[in-house]
Amino acid sequence: MKRGGASALLFALLAAIAGTLLVRMTGPTPLPENAPASSFSAARALRFERELLGGDVPHPVGTAAHDAIRDRLVEQFRALGYDVTIQRSFACSAWVTCSPIANVIARTPGDTRPNALVVAAHYDSVPAGPGVSDDGVGIATLLETARALRNEHFRNPIVYLITDAEEVALLGAEGFVADPGLLRNAAAVINVEARGTSGPSFLFETSRHNAWIARVIAHALPRPATSSLYYDIYEMLPNDTDLTVFKRAGLAGIGFAHIGRPAHYHSPLDNFANVTPSTVQHHGDHVLAMARALAGIDLRQKSNGNAVWFDVLSLFVISWPQQFSLAAAIIAMVLLLVAAFNLRTRPRAITIGVLSFFVSLMAAFAVGVSVNWLAGLRAHGAIWVAHPGPMIAAAWLVGLLTAITVAQQLAAHAGINGLFFGQALCWSAIAIALASVLPGGSYLAIVPAMACATCALLRVNEGIAAIICAAVAAILVFPFGFALYDALGRPILPVIAVLIALAATTFAPFLAAVAALRRPLIASIAAAIVACVAMALIVPAYEANSPRHINIEYVDDGVGPRWQTDVLRPEIANAAHFTEVPQKTYEWTVPPSRAYLAAAPELAIPPAEVQIVRDVRQSGRHLTLRIHSNRNAPRVSLIFHAPSFAALRVNGITPPPMTRFRGGLAPGWHRVAIRGASEATVDIDMTRDEPIDAVIIDGSYGLPFAGAALAHARDASIAVAVNDGDLTTTLRRLKL
Repeated sequence: MKRGGASALLFALLAAIAGTLLVRMTGPTPLPENAPASSFSAARALRFERELLGGDVPHPVGTAAHDAIRDRLVEQFRALGYDVTIQRSFACSAWVTCSPIANVIARTPGDTRPNALVVAAHYDSVPAGPGVSDDGVGIATLLETARALRNEHFRNPIVYLITDAEEVALLGAEGFVADPGLLRNAAAVINVEARGTSGPSFLFETSRHNAWIARVIAHALPRPATSSLYYDIYEMLPNDTDLTVFKRAGLAGIGFAHIGRPAHYHSPLDNFANVTPSTVQHHGDHVLAMARALAGIDLRQKSNGNAVWFDVLSLFVISWPQQFSLAAAIIAMVLLLVAAFNLRTRPRAITIGVLSFFVSLMAAFAVGVSVNWLAGLRAHGAIWVAHPGPMIAAAWLVGLLTAITVAQQLAAHAGINGLFFGQALCWSAIAIALASVLPGGSYLAIVPAMACATCALLRVNEGIAAIICAAVAAILVFPFGFALYDALGRPILPVIAVLIALAATTFAPFLAAVAALRRPLIASIAAAIVACVAMALIVPAYEANSPRHINIEYVDDGVGPRWQTDVLRPEIANAAHFTEVPQKTYEWTVPPSRAYLAAAPELAIPPAEVQIVRDVRQSGRHLTLRIHSNRNAPRVSLIFHAPSFAALRVNGITPPPMTRFRGGLAPGWHRVAIRGASEATVDIDMTRDEPIDAVIIDGSYGLPFAGAALAHARDASIAVAVNDGDLTTTLRRLKL
């Protein structure tokens, strides 16, 4: 094949792969209300959700809206013919955040068999947002799945668990696993979550020793969007879902979530106007298929290890046992060395190829950082911007530009073969490293390294070899070029540039040999980068449907009430006399919390209080305290400094052990946070008899009337509240 024709075919194939990924990532076409009864219909699911939520109303734990949704949820499952029970309990997390819970559990009447498949979502929302996608879409998915499966019979029973207080600290799941009867009868879990309002349904989380689950995924998952690398990365991050709790309790499981339009997450924009029917359909197709597959097999089976798997253009899944990865990576390197010896490629040329590989990646990162900084000058530090397209495109183009430019500069010294073998050997070296330290991601390098080795051994035409290797690398790497921005925001764009440069090393040596393309190709890519940066600087960083996130709080600390905000915009600064720089607010946090402060009016809000019920000073000190909000606020916290702290209990519950990440509190400080209730009993055990410095805090949602001007100023700055939202707080310091 002539080089000109091969290069044209190469670019056409790469464009086709990118286009296919974009189309596939939009999700399937939503099915209408009259879809077959055995199918999942997004239209039916969304009807369930509208009837359930009743509008765009936040429903955090402890609110009337929360209780009304719980009651409607019970009625919807009963209308579908299921027996429904409410598990009422009190649960705590390892971080000692506690709440009353009311989990909704639906099962087929009379089916009390063990080894149940639990299909789970949560029904509470954060205070700042109505939770239509997080996790209203999850509930809608469960209801429509329950409707489709209600007359089907399987080896294992299916139980639908809609947990409470997930947004507080996964407390519904904690309460479920704390009940021996419920836990004993459950064998595996499918969990549905959200961290945005659109995008594909990613299967991103599994239980450990997942080789057997990976086989089920590979055979059953329609339109898959999944990778074992997601599993490995999620295991390292300080993020949790209900499935984290179920896994800790020994249950097998998988987790689905969508992450598109993350600026809507945990905000008022997580509403019905922004819910995406294709995302609902994708979740439903996944959950329905996996429920049928898992309900029909032995859920107590075990695997000795994990699997490596990935989807190919969302068409099918390839998987293999993880222990094969290192051997495959080593074989790829040996085959490449044999092929290089057979072709008598000079070691010096291969060394230059290795240099080309690493220079390409380092240059991509350096240029990516610079371009990202320049393109983000108008973003004002935003993690996600209203129009990310130009920035993402610039990152892709930087990756292409650096890899092709470096290859062109070094081609005269190494030749195509030298560059090819040097870079292919780097792929195999990375494969060996990944197989050793990040095995779930080893496929990213093993498969391209094997493709390069095979082409080299068979002495495939250089143009065809470039096309094959480029296609393999693009299929594996390009999905991350699209998904990483939604996952991690603007700071990850230089990494996207590196990933695209990595993929481009498979075909850059060939393009370097096409003399007619050298200058025009570099010039056109550079011009496109300049155009993308210009567009990023022209379009606004924030819009009404992609606003800033700003919370405002009224704090009465008994000394001088104040307003405080985490972000200060001119509109807000004009509404009150805020400090020009953030001030330290609470000494018990790490890093120390800071906020912009302004004087606020006295509102005579009754503060929370602590009563000492028992104080035993033998073999240390053993305190029983009652913490109480005198205004029945739905949040009350006790924060205390006790260097000899040994243990505590809240309403008689001992928090579960800390098995993941701990942070946020300075040495010697401890915290008890109650959500959805205005009082609790706290038992504290210490090894020494010593006084305790304590802080009692209560909080209610929203600002007092006196904060109306600040709320309007926030609206004018194109911003909304997020997560816990605006709060009215009292705080008192005391010594116990």
